[in-house]
Amino acid sequence: MASPHQSSRRIRGDVFFVIAFVAIGTLILGGMLWAKNNVTQLKKWRGENAWYLKYEATSSSGEPQATAVGYRYNPDRSEPDHKDEQLGPTKLPWSTSVVVNTGKEARVEVTPSGNGTASCRILLDGIRVVAAGKSPGPGKPAVCHVITSSTPEKWPH
Repeated sequence: MASPHQSSRRIRGDVFFVIAFVAIGTLILGGMLWAKNNVTQLKKWRGENAWYLKYEATSSSGEPQATAVGYRYNPDRSEPDHKDEQLGPTKLPWSTSVVVNTGKEARVEVTPSGNGTASCRILLDGIRVVAAGKSPGPGKPAVCHVITSSTPEKWPH
């Protein structure tokens, strides 16, 4: 049989274990809640905030060819500079994936061949359409552009 001294030592050990477990759990939960509420600010401080977009171009009528395709992207997520890419004759449908920094213009322009018409789309993460455009007339360029959300991970609906 255990002496009263041994059982009170065991109770104190059990109480200490429970208190330590609750304290560690509280710290972990508090840290997770803090990170959830501050992830946007942390990303702003880090300076590498960008959106993954997909540019698409298709022929609406006429030859499935564009005389030119131009688009804008950011070659470096941590630098504010953008690059405008110009492609010559391009077979349609065409697409490319790019990175565009937060608060910057995403843009694609498609000039159809001859008297054709074209259309374009900009998709967020390759899924959600955030901009779309059509040629206003035969041989006229289709233009899509949008200013990306300036808040990381929160694109307005």
